Amino acid sequence: FVCPTEIIAMNDRLQEFKDLDAEVLGVSCDSVHSHKAWINTPRSENGLGGLDYPLAADFTKEVARKYDVLVEETGQALRGLFIIDPEGILRYQVVHDMNIGRSVDETLRVLEALQAGGLCPANWKPGDKLLEV
Repeated sequence: FVCPTEIIAMNDRLQEFKDLDAEVLGVSCDSVHSHKAWINTPRSENGLGGLDYPLAADFTKEVARKYDVLVEETGQALRGLFIIDPEGILRYQVVHDMNIGRSVDETLRVLEALQAGGLCPANWKPGDKLLEV
């Protein structure tokens, strides 16, 4: 129930990620057939109603396992979000409980902080000063 809200929220703000030269990729443990059904179902009928970024199927749960978000006992993946830089280095990760959706605003803030190239204090926002050492 929470996943579609996150996917839609990210899709609705996709241009902001593109403006920051970031690519968005969704990954879920559902099958490609399940993804297709969700994408082809209108939002008015609780579907995704189309999607402007790739949604990969991790049906074998290999990706969830490698990113350490898989709960082996239940076979469920927690809600992980990862920012990986152009060199392939993981710069940010957050993992939420199944009942809590991730924040697009916070993801954009963190991405902009990473791109700012300095020390960003708590509650830093784009345009704020960086810490001087």
